[in-house]
Amino acid sequence: MRKSIFDIASESINMSNETNRLISMTESEKLLCVNTNTYYKLFEFIDEYCFSDWDYRGHFIDVKDFLKSIDYNSLKTRATFRTDDFITLIELIYNLWYLSQKAFLNEKRGYKLQWCGNYYHLKDVMDDILDQYNQKAYIDGERVLIIEDKPEVTAVAEIVETNLALDVIRYNHRSLQGEVELKKQILISLGAELEPKRKELQTINKQLSEDIFFMLNNINIRHNNRSKKDKSKYKECVAKMSKKQLEKWYDELYQMMLLAILLLDNTDRTVKVKELKDKITGITT
Repeated sequence: MRKSIFDIASESINMSNETNRLISMTESEKLLCVNTNTYYKLFEFIDEYCFSDWDYRGHFIDVKDFLKSIDYNSLKTRATFRTDDFITLIELIYNLWYLSQKAFLNEKRGYKLQWCGNYYHLKDVMDDILDQYNQKAYIDGERVLIIEDKPEVTAVAEIVETNLALDVIRYNHRSLQGEVELKKQILISLGAELEPKRKELQTINKQLSEDIFFMLNNINIRHNNRSKKDKSKYKECVAKMSKKQLEKWYDELYQMMLLAILLLDNTDRTVKVKELKDKITGITT
């Protein structure tokens, strides 16, 4: 049985610890300072300076009324063990954090505003967690929506084995930007996944198959193509590439390999559709 991307990511994330960490930063720590001497927790600041002007306030009186309406206390408990609620909690906190950010950008505000403590770290933590779930915070006017980042990554992660799925997701993580060697290891693992299916892939898309395995063998992934010590493997063009250029080609190969895995996964579906078409054709004739 295939696992969802939420199940896969949750195996490497302690939701209970992360939930407690988020709650600590939003409910216990002073993150904002008004007029140099009055410090606020995030929810307190939103309640006093932002909530009344929020486009999505609806009929709610204040932040407390809003949180009560969504059963916030129960949400916090469920977020420690249920992925959907964990993401919902992040979306809620992100929305309130974003309101505070808008206050920084409001030149007409009648008070001096400063951040302190873990204010920006809170956003970093939320973004990092969302990355691991292949989710992203999108700004839609005055609200934040948590939406799947790259559908093809999710699709492939739910096809391959868990260990490889985590690598598929991790490849796009901010921490791997510029980390050519780490990306190379992921590409090697993806290549190992595709190798036994190489002939099958060639029948589906010959050009894609040839391009993938050519790149695996010639752009310093499976072999050292940058060292003159091994003349049989040395590629002058690759040796002259900068780290940034090489990483760009690695990223292209990553996308090609995702496509290959999706095409291979679609073969069973194609057979079933053909059977359906044959049945329909047989009935109508």
